[in-house]
This record gives sequence, C-alpha cells and structure tokens, in this order.
Amino acid sequence: MVLERPFALLLCISILIVSCQKKQLRARVAVDFPEADSLAVQIYHYPILEEDVLAQFALDTAKYGLMQLQLSKPLMSYIRINGTGYELYLKPGYDLRLSKDTTSSFDSILFEGKGAPVNNYINHVTALLNSERLVGYDFDTFTKKYDSLKVVVEDFSRSYFDRFPMQNDDLALLSQIKEIKLLSIKTNYAFRAHESALIDQVFKFQKGEPIGKIEMLDELRSFFSDIPFDTAYLRNGMFDYKAVLYNYTLEMHNSVFDPKLWDGAYSDGWPTGVRARWPRRLNTLMKGESYPRGIKEYLIANDLRHWMDSQGITPEIDSIFDEFNLEFEGSIYATGLQKIYDEYAAILPGNIAPDFSGRTLDGKLISLKDFKGKVVYVDVWATWCGPCVEEIPYAKKLQGIFQEDNVIFLNVSVDDNAEAWKRMLVKEKDWLGTHIILDQLEVDLLSKNYKVIGYPKYFLIDQTGKIVSSRASRPSSKSIKEEIKSLLASN
Repeated sequence: MVLERPFALLLCISILIVSCQKKQLRARVAVDFPEADSLAVQIYHYPILEEDVLAQFALDTAKYGLMQLQLSKPLMSYIRINGTGYELYLKPGYDLRLSKDTTSSFDSILFEGKGAPVNNYINHVTALLNSERLVGYDFDTFTKKYDSLKVVVEDFSRSYFDRFPMQNDDLALLSQIKEIKLLSIKTNYAFRAHESALIDQVFKFQKGEPIGKIEMLDELRSFFSDIPFDTAYLRNGMFDYKAVLYNYTLEMHNSVFDPKLWDGAYSDGWPTGVRARWPRRLNTLMKGESYPRGIKEYLIANDLRHWMDSQGITPEIDSIFDEFNLEFEGSIYATGLQKIYDEYAAILPGNIAPDFSGRTLDGKLISLKDFKGKVVYVDVWATWCGPCVEEIPYAKKLQGIFQEDNVIFLNVSVDDNAEAWKRMLVKEKDWLGTHIILDQLEVDLLSKNYKVIGYPKYFLIDQTGKIVSSRASRPSSKSIKEEIKSLLASN
C-alpha cells in the first residue's frame, strides 16, 4: 500500500480516460522525489501521432505529490519528473509510489506498492538496453554487442520473474514489451547503418569512384522481417512498437535513395523534382504492401506527417493528404493530421510572416516587423549547431553580394547561453547584418509559428511582410542568390 502524507500536502487530480460508459476504477500514483529541481510532473502517452498529456500537477515543497486517475482499461504511459520521462504502466487498482532509485547506476526510478513489480521490470529493462547506444558499429561488432546485451536482458528476466511471480496476462505483456524493445534496437541500427552506407556511396560518386555494393544489406534488411504487423500493438499504446514502425518507414525511404541524384551535403542537394516526387513514391510503396488495414493507415498517416515536417505543404503532399482522408474516412489520425496541415498551411507563401522579437548585443529590442519595406533573409542558428556554424562563411559572401541593396540579413540566435553567442560574434566580427538573440519564450513561439524542428532554418520575407519561403535555401546553396535577386526585381 502506498504511504500517504497529510491531506494538506496532497495534490489530487482525477481525470477520465477512454469511455465514460464503462465502469471506472482508480489508479493512484504518488511521487516522492527530493532530488527534483523542478516541481512539475506530467503523465502522458502517445495514443495516435503526438504526445498527449493526460494529467499534470506540481510537487509540494517537500517534493511530494499524489495523483489519482480513473481508468477503464490498462494504460501504457510515461511520467515526466524533473524533465525526464519514465515508463509508467497503469491498471485499475494500481497504487504506486515512485522515488529516485539511488542504488542504481542508471538514471531510473523505483516503484513501490501494487503494480510495482510490473513497472520496475519495464524500467529496469529499458535502463539495461539504454546502457549502451548500439549505433555506429560495423555489422559484426553490432551483432556481438547486441547478442551480449540480449543475454543480459534474458538472464535478468528469468531471475526477476522467479523473485516476483506474476499473473499470466502480465507475464505475456512484459514478454511482448521486452521483445519489441529488443527489436527497436535492431531496426534502429539497421536503417542507420544502411543510411550511412548510402551516404558513403554519395561521396564516392562525387569523387568519381565506383559506388560498389553495400555489404551486409540483406542481413540488415532481415531485421525488419521480424516486425509483427499487428494492430493490437498499436491499440495498447506501446511507444517502442511505434518506434519500430518508424524505423521500418525510414528503411523504406532508404530503399528509394539514389546516390547518383544527390548533389549536396544537405537537403538542398536533392534536385527539386526528385524531392517533390519522393513522398509519392513512398506512399505508393506503402499502398502496395499487404499490411492489415490498421497498420497501413498508421504507416501512411505517420509518413504523411513526416513529409509535412520535412517539406511543408507541397502539391504532391496536398494530394496525398486528400487521398488519405478519402481512403480512411473517419480515421483516428485525421484530427491530428489536419492540425499539422493547418499549421503548415499558415506559413505558405503569401501569408503574413508571424512576428518575433529579440535583443541585439547592446540590448535593443528588434522585431521582424521593424523591417517592413525591405527584403528580409532570416537565418535561425545557434553556436552549438555545427551545420549552422559551417554556413557562416557562405553567409558573409551572400551579404557581400547584396550590401548595396535593400536586403536585411536578420541573424537570429536561439542560444540559451548568451555569452557563447557574444563570443561567437566577436570571433566572426565580419559577419554583418542584424544579430539578435531570443529568450526562451520567443524561441518557443518561433518554433511553433514557423514549425522549426531543427537548425539552421532560413526564411525569406518580402517587402510587404509576407512569406516568400519558410524553407528558404541556405547561404551555401546555388539558388538563394537568384531567389533574392528575383524578389528585389519584382518590387
């Protein structure tokens, strides 16, 4: 039984999950975390495409809190404490107490109370599997390390189940979770190793060398043959299963990658036509496979989200979006996809550019709207971002071309360390333009309004304050100079 504090110290939150037509039973989660720097606690899961926060509360001054939830069925979820997410499996009737596991060498938590054996097993297996990141190795080394890690997990599992007898349904669930977690490691390695080999082929082709055959490709692809394409895994909300499906999708991306068509180090290197056709090729591949309908629906929906994040709204993606809504009318993913679609539609060319503000080196507040009447090339960067820093010499050259024109180069730092930003500007003193740094609130707003999911990021804004491109080319690209010239000539 979970120990309780005096009522005045408790924060109880009741939330309703699943159907109100079913009998609701309670599960309680108490958090006792003196080590926490942050008092915020969240319980969340991934029911469809995005993270969904089920409940949140704050620990009291003694770093303690209690949350009560109403459930109609078991729930795979996470609990975020002190900024770190831990797996949390809840069933009606569970009464759990969480604390920092101070005896473990891993960053893990310890459960007590009803439901503790199941949750301690899940989190310990996760910690074991995360103890070594099995990427970047050659195939033979990976296989040896993976096999050794699997033995450790299997030995732990046998010992654990001997000490903590469980019901058959819990044993079946934990066995399933273990196998999917192991599979996620294999599929993650496989798509990354294949991707790395493809990039090596790119560099060989650019040097005029034979690209050769990718060694062990059949063995890498065999990892994906172990995937159980079963909608039951989706229904139980197991995040690792969705990670496996994502790895599978990225391997499908690898299968249509042609090293001979790549002519740059980044996404700008894809010819426009190739980049535009890629979503359709993947969509056609997925439609041609004989997955269960629920799996096909999820894969296409998740890949559609991927392409919107990667390319925004293009005619091809718009067409695939419409086809999805027709083929899977009433899909559980439709609302989430529509939300993402609308967010990207808001930053299509011709829309007013969302404003943002930051401070210059001397503390002056500068906003994007201050430059209305001029062409603005926005460079969103950070000192810790290697690709951002690599673009600085090209940015200097680009500025030199337009130094006499009505163009503003707005260099926007998202650094959380202002001193590092200042030092970089001192070092790069000939990097001209307008330099500002955003506070965290502005960073979050910029990321939300412009759908920024990585750096560097570039925007091109016209003289009327409207978006020309929320995915403008990099300074090192072959096209950005002509894009700016064309915009100046059109005014």
